[in-house]
Amino acid sequence: MDKQVKGNKKVGIFGSQLVISAIGASLQEKPGFEVQKIEDLLPNIIGKLYAAPPDVILFDLAAATQPHFAIPLIYTHPTIMLIGVDLGNNKMLVLSGREFRLLTAEDLVQAIQAGALK
Repeated sequence: MDKQVKGNKKVGIFGSQLVISAIGASLQEKPGFEVQKIEDLLPNIIGKLYAAPPDVILFDLAAATQPHFAIPLIYTHPTIMLIGVDLGNNKMLVLSGREFRLLTAEDLVQAIQAGALK
């Protein structure tokens, strides 16, 4: 992945499904987004992202063949947001490596309440 143009959000498109390609093409047309395809096997991606990781990686949630990839990827690159898209069900799953302090049970309660969106 190349260096990011200042102010642009770098979006990596993972997978070759038509849904993801169409979303990538749509984002490419919008100002403020730099869209790049990520074409490799999952274990190789984690290592290659060290040079210039994207801000977001989009993937087809319905076609994800390795749903367990999110944890190693976020653990290794906590600044990357993963967005799994399932257009068949009109849903997306947003995963982030954002960390919260956890020292007490009250910290856990606050994190749960902050993340509970309706």
